[in-house]
Amino acid sequence: MEAIKEKVTGWETEGIPALEVKQLLMGLEMGGADEALLQYLDFLSEIIPVNAGFFLHVVPEFDLLTPMFRKEVMPLSGVNILKETLVNRMGGEISRLLTNGRIKSVKYKVDEGSPLEELLIEAEALTPDLVVIGQKRFANSHGILAKNLARKVTSNALVVPEQARRSLRTILVPVDFSAYSARALKAAVAINKRLAEPARILALNVYEMPNVSAYMMSKTETEFRRMVEEDRMAAFDAFIATHLSEGEENVEQQLVEKDRPGIAHYVMDYAKEQDVDFIVMGARGHSKVELLLLGSVTESVLAGNKHIPTLVVK
Repeated sequence: MEAIKEKVTGWETEGIPALEVKQLLMGLEMGGADEALLQYLDFLSEIIPVNAGFFLHVVPEFDLLTPMFRKEVMPLSGVNILKETLVNRMGGEISRLLTNGRIKSVKYKVDEGSPLEELLIEAEALTPDLVVIGQKRFANSHGILAKNLARKVTSNALVVPEQARRSLRTILVPVDFSAYSARALKAAVAINKRLAEPARILALNVYEMPNVSAYMMSKTETEFRRMVEEDRMAAFDAFIATHLSEGEENVEQQLVEKDRPGIAHYVMDYAKEQDVDFIVMGARGHSKVELLLLGSVTESVLAGNKHIPTLVVK
């Protein structure tokens, strides 16, 4: 995704290219959730060009064959036949569900091992622009949790819930004024440039009101709150002006005051209220306490999101 691959320290405001994907890597579980995932990719690839798609299914070794069964009953040729059967089945599902023919090159294979580890190994070898997995509503039978993938993969990651709606009318970008949220906002604009009818881009900042008693002095509580909100919105305006050289006419700024612990539930409540179709988030925020490569807010949104596709921008 060339449009969002500048260094984290880069704060340039030159034109934002329309989004495209040169290489996509998708993990398939060979189960019921794959149909929704592939149908969503079919929808998305009509909007965002995908040059090459690589599809991987990983069979946990303990599911494929136990060591005893492998040794005593089934020779290696039998294992290969089983893998070939899975590959043929995978190819059939891909051909059946990717109907628009927009992905120029399609390849797929079956490996065995740890699903997450094998997907990360493949991602390191392929260096894709985007890694995609599905997220089942009640279970995760392919063994890859969305937050684990997004935390460890070095490329941008897209998580598509099983119940995702195939629509791009409203895009939500949580913003904390960090470099990563700037990149997420640029990614949303880059996606928007591919749409025949531009989507609403909702830039959401969740903030905490300072201790009123410590700062009010000669102001009333109402005056103080208005002052804080005006200051926060001025910072928001400056952030948009600094990082977007175009596309800002489709960006709506929204402030939400935080009055209880956590931020992710504010993001998801707002997404539900606004009937959001797609979320774009930075991999990190301003917090000094990071969870490896992934910010705690992003991780919490991925863990609790059952309906909205979420793009994590690295």
